[in-house]
Amino acid sequence: MNKKLVFNTLGRLLLLEAVIMLPPLFVSLIYADGCASAYLKTIGLLIIVSLPIARFVKPADKSMYTREGMAIAGLSWICISFMGSLPLVFARVCGLADAFFETASGFTTTGATIFTDVEVLPASINFWRCFTHWFGGMGVLVLTTAIMPSSGNSASRLARAESSGPQFSKLVPKLGDNSKVLYIIYAALTLMLAIALKIAGMSTFESIIHALSTAGTGGFSNKGLSIGHYDSVAIEVIISVFMLLFGISFAVYFRLLARDYKSAFRNEELWLFGGIAVSFTLLIALNISKMYGGFAGGLRNSFFQVSSIVSTTGYTTADFNLWPTFSKTLLFLLMIVGSCAGSTAGGLKMIRLLLLAKLAARETTKAFSPRKVKVIKLDGKSVPEEMLSQIAIFFFVYAALAVVGMITLSLSGCDLTEAVSGAVACISNIGPAYGRLGASGNFAFLNSPAKIIMSLIMLAGRLEFYPLLILLVPAAWRKS
Repeated sequence: MNKKLVFNTLGRLLLLEAVIMLPPLFVSLIYADGCASAYLKTIGLLIIVSLPIARFVKPADKSMYTREGMAIAGLSWICISFMGSLPLVFARVCGLADAFFETASGFTTTGATIFTDVEVLPASINFWRCFTHWFGGMGVLVLTTAIMPSSGNSASRLARAESSGPQFSKLVPKLGDNSKVLYIIYAALTLMLAIALKIAGMSTFESIIHALSTAGTGGFSNKGLSIGHYDSVAIEVIISVFMLLFGISFAVYFRLLARDYKSAFRNEELWLFGGIAVSFTLLIALNISKMYGGFAGGLRNSFFQVSSIVSTTGYTTADFNLWPTFSKTLLFLLMIVGSCAGSTAGGLKMIRLLLLAKLAARETTKAFSPRKVKVIKLDGKSVPEEMLSQIAIFFFVYAALAVVGMITLSLSGCDLTEAVSGAVACISNIGPAYGRLGASGNFAFLNSPAKIIMSLIMLAGRLEFYPLLILLVPAAWRKS
């Protein structure tokens, strides 16, 4: 392990966090909410800690390999979440364990909260919560490769370590340009959403923070009832559509902009994502229609909630704890699967579900035709056998960490339903679960150790496990 390279990069990342803390500082000054000193203290601390590391810890060898990229991803997300929690502590809105949980939930775009009443929070704190969603959604390391000079090898290792899905999509030859393209698309969609929400009736401030939160598929809001507070069909439809849009791989948008329509619409994962979203929306609408005065009311609530859960955003307009078991079961399945790889959403990803189904079909066929060799294809291209085995391992690690989460929550006083759904909600970066952790509840009643463990599980889920797990392997830290 090239430790100097790891810590030098970490120092530069923490300097970047000091920069992204300027917008909430400006919001605090504009609204005079009394939190400006909290941001100034955190920015000062970030500079004091990170500047000497970035300036004086100089690696002799700047070559970055997989384990350095993984270590940087794991350490940076832990450190960024911890330092990002300090404004909440300095502003005295909560303690350190609660602040770390809230900020980790923000950067990982989980949206699980420890606040029982978000409407009393200072404006800049609510802005910072949603702002962490936006930066965490596309990825802090992706932003780093877009604005900081680095070798192609280093940029590639960082981007791969943070990317979601079983394969990394490189849209253009240079990784720095690749990241810039992603952020341009991301920012453009966010701006379009903010304008649409403003036109639909939200205030300027609320349209901005909800656009940031939706774009990152996080789900933080400054309203206790989430989007249900507005009771507006227009706002619900706009956010529902954009939640689905942000659940689609950004590689699809790039191909559309490049007018490569055939490749864009040949994407099997996209069709699976759309098919599941439509079918689950209709099934749940039929199941809950009596609760909302007919099919139209059921469709309105079903469409929003399915869009929210499948995109792992976590907004709510209704308490789905009260829905029939059939609907709750379908939503739970969506919590596990999530959206597309290469999007801002969490979960296992549709592509893994698709490839696992193809693998199961192939193994079933083998039982009848053992000599027949069948290559699994995705979008017309052969899938390497190594990738298929990695997906199987990924499912095992997901299940193992889910069990850890379930045990943690059960020791904190959660019943079986809360423990299972809460663990899945955290590891898949959903946010709301069932019971006291549901749409009308929060995670405030958990003890401090449980909050810290669940924060780490959220981080592990966002980074797809390995960048955090490698930090626990002593052999990874030895010199090559």
